[in-house]
Amino acid sequence: MDSGIELAKKSDIPLMLEFWRNTPGIELGGDDAESLVLFMQKNPSTCLIIRNEEEIIGTVLGGYDGRRAFIYHLAVHHAFRGKGYGKKLLDGVITQFEALKVEKIHLFVINDNHAAITFYAKQGWVKRQDITVFSFNPKK
Repeated sequence: MDSGIELAKKSDIPLMLEFWRNTPGIELGGDDAESLVLFMQKNPSTCLIIRNEEEIIGTVLGGYDGRRAFIYHLAVHHAFRGKGYGKKLLDGVITQFEALKVEKIHLFVINDNHAAITFYAKQGWVKRQDITVFSFNPKK
């Protein structure tokens, strides 16, 4: 793995949540400390961070259900954008998925997050036009 990228640890979760809350274009939905612990336990090699000293400057969560992989919360602190950190994180999580023999990876982008849409298009990702995403919250 790239020397600037680390596996996220349980102790990083509070900093990750704070980072995402302060990053426009990231929606946490039901993400909280408890759900992230479970997610990271199920996906120990695909949750990555980049630090600048003790501060988190980039994150990505990769989840694999045994059939398809999903990327969540790929984000880079605004002061560090345009320096290749997003690409490092994306390449890092893809490398980890390849080691798991993943054949297809999906990700979700909020419709008005034009910077993310442009970023993924430049990386060769294809915007799907053939599906619509539905969500359901059984707790409501």
